Amino acid sequence: MTTITSYEIQNTNGDKVTIANFGARITKWLTPVGNQVRSIVLGYDKLEDFLSDSSHMGAIAGPYANRIANAECNIDNKSIKLVANEGSNQLHGGENALGNQFWLCTDQTTSSITLFCKLTDGYNGYPGELSVEVNYTISTESMLTITMTVNTTKTTIAGPTAHPYFNLNAQQNSAEHSLKVNSEYYTPVNDKCIPTGEITPVKNSNYDFTSLKSFASDDSTKRLDNNFLISHTDTSTDKTLFNHATLVSEDKKLTLHARSNYPAIQVYTAQHLQAPFFPNQGICLEPQFCPDSPNQQTFPFHLTTPNEPLKTVIVYQLEK
Repeated sequence: MTTITSYEIQNTNGDKVTIANFGARITKWLTPVGNQVRSIVLGYDKLEDFLSDSSHMGAIAGPYANRIANAECNIDNKSIKLVANEGSNQLHGGENALGNQFWLCTDQTTSSITLFCKLTDGYNGYPGELSVEVNYTISTESMLTITMTVNTTKTTIAGPTAHPYFNLNAQQNSAEHSLKVNSEYYTPVNDKCIPTGEITPVKNSNYDFTSLKSFASDDSTKRLDNNFLISHTDTSTDKTLFNHATLVSEDKKLTLHARSNYPAIQVYTAQHLQAPFFPNQGICLEPQFCPDSPNQQTFPFHLTTPNEPLKTVIVYQLEK
């Protein structure tokens, strides 16, 4: 059995990010704020506890992040049956997907690390042998850039994302933050969190975060596990990064900006977290394709092919 191992990257301004080979996970991010060092992502005290984690904590989720209805889709007029792991649906690529694989560290410098994972043809139902590479780089501007590349031997569906749970506060027992999402539309879901296919304005709804809005862990009207549309067209084939969301700590001393070339972002306020954490203790900002995009013609998406690898970028940048 492969042993879980962690690697640290850092910049010259005091940011230290720890990445584990299991799930290519962000297990820790320490950053100085004034005369204090804050730990801004949730993680277990013992590295080995990530092996039994069920919350995708800090992991690379995929090959296709989020949900696919009935764990199936069509590729080139052929029905593809995936492995279901959330009722009849598939979530984050199925059981033992990218977030629960041991990745190989292929390169590391002081401020950057590259990890690699290969899934066999047909793994959890995904066509093609998938080769996935992720690079984490931390800049002097406290900008963590996550670059993901997916190569395949067959036309397939791909769209991994990063899944850290952020808590920017001086004390992680406080879950209060302010959030802004740069989106005027969201995709409503049914009781199984599968999109209905509608693209609905956020105006006059509980999903209007077009300006900074504060929320607390006990505020049920602002508990989110929802997808917001940043662009109605597929931006993932471009290198342009769009501003997706902004998160601000309770004391206003630390701000996190999320940017990506993905056309959508899932915002999850972690209401299902369990001990040793508590519900709503963190917030996930997950740039991605919309959930169930392979089955929704109105959602921006494209298949990944042997001649066109998927190349996506997610940036989390701190402002102090």
